[in-house]
Amino acid sequence: MTTKNKLKTFFDTENESLKLIEKYEENIDFFNDLLRNGHKEDVEFVIPIKMYKYADHLQQEGYYTKALSVLDEVEKDLERIKGQSKWYKMYFESMIFHKGVCFGRLKKYKKSNKYFKFLLEQKSMDGKYNDRFVDWYKSNKKHQITDILEKIMVTACIIYVIIAVAKFFGYKMLFIGNVASLVLFLSAALFFGVGYIIDKQKIDFKNRENK
Repeated sequence: MTTKNKLKTFFDTENESLKLIEKYEENIDFFNDLLRNGHKEDVEFVIPIKMYKYADHLQQEGYYTKALSVLDEVEKDLERIKGQSKWYKMYFESMIFHKGVCFGRLKKYKKSNKYFKFLLEQKSMDGKYNDRFVDWYKSNKKHQITDILEKIMVTACIIYVIIAVAKFFGYKMLFIGNVASLVLFLSAALFFGVGYIIDKQKIDFKNRENK
C-alpha cells in the first residue's frame, strides 16, 4: 500500500482531533510536496484532508490563529485547481466558512461576518439561504451589539459609584444620576431585546458572482 493510500485510509477513519492533527503534521512534507508538485488529482486529495481533518480540528481544539494560518494556505492551494476542478467551488466556500468560524471564536465578530456575508450572497440553487450561515451571521451581530451595550452598562454603573461616593461627601449630582439611570435602563432593555430583534431580522443579500 502506498503512502497516499495509507493516509487516505487513516483520514477516512474516525479519529480523535489530536490524533488527526498529529498525523497531518507528521506527514506535512509529503502533503506539501503533493500540493506544490503533484497533479490536479493530488491537490484534490490533500485539500479536503488539510481543511476538514487538520484546520477544522485545530479550530475544535481551540487553536484558532493556527487554523486561520492553515486556511490562508488552503486559499493559495486552491489557486492550483481553480477553473480545473469540479470541487473548487465547494472547497472555496468551505474555506470561507471555516475562516468565519475561527474569527467568530476569536470574538472578532465584525471580521467574521465579512465571510458569512460573502457566503450569504451566494444563494443555494433553490434560492434559499444556508441555515448555518444565517445562524452564524445573526449570532455575530448579537455579539457585536451586546458587547457595546455591556461597555455602556459598565460605564453607567461606574458613574453610579462615583455619584454614591460624591453624595457621601455632600456633593449633589442629581442630573448626572438621572442621565446615568436612563442610559442604564435603555442599555439593559436593548441588551435583552436585541436577540429577539435580530432573530426576527430578514436576511436579504443580493446575489453576487462566485469567486
